[in-house]
Amino acid sequence: MKQPYPSYRDAEIGWLGDLPAHWRTTRLRFVASYRTSSVDKKSNADEVPVRLCNYTDVYYRERIHADDGEFMSATATADEVARFRLRRGDVLITKDSEDWRDIGVPALVEATADDFVCGYHLGIIRPGEEIDPGYLFRSLASDGVNKQLQVSATGVTRYGIRNGSVEDAVLPCPPLAEQRAIAMFLDAATARIDELVQRTGSKDRGSQIAGAVGALIERLQEYRSALISAAVTGKIDVRDVVTETCEDTA
Repeated sequence: MKQPYPSYRDAEIGWLGDLPAHWRTTRLRFVASYRTSSVDKKSNADEVPVRLCNYTDVYYRERIHADDGEFMSATATADEVARFRLRRGDVLITKDSEDWRDIGVPALVEATADDFVCGYHLGIIRPGEEIDPGYLFRSLASDGVNKQLQVSATGVTRYGIRNGSVEDAVLPCPPLAEQRAIAMFLDAATARIDELVQRTGSKDRGSQIAGAVGALIERLQEYRSALISAAVTGKIDVRDVVTETCEDTA
């Protein structure tokens, strides 16, 4: 298990707890831009054909590839295509839902295309030069950041989050090299956990142990979430991950 950093300071926001002393915090608006899409599922003859990345595409997958699976066909105005066309490195989040706990679910765009645009009910977070896209994605998935979005959602039968609340979310911001190390570490660690979950759930088992298997998978998923939060908030030091990765591939 990775060890903690040598020294910490109070992040002065309860969701994040103590952070490594050399890290800073920042509001999302200072390291990324945010916009919400207005492209719906309708098709109009006088508009441009597009493929939509929709709410369910983000909610059920962490990585978005334009050519991976079938995306909904629709149309959009030329202005909407220019404004909401997805770029590699964009992070999409769910901005409204019938359940406030489904607010702010992130997915990272890893491959795109000229006709691939963001659909309605989603927000686009586009990282600037000071934040690594992979780290931004993991940061938004962490409990300390995601809870800020969830508690900011308003509504009664349907919940939504204002643009300003997303832009005001406070992120831990380690140096860029550490951001990349954290993203690499979590990519490798979560892949191993996901593989174990898949292997555990795919075996044909009798009903007597089905409950125990389900409990094990739930524990693995809880550990996965906890590991993301621990790495993003500096509770474990993963700065050696780049060295380890190089040694493993040598």
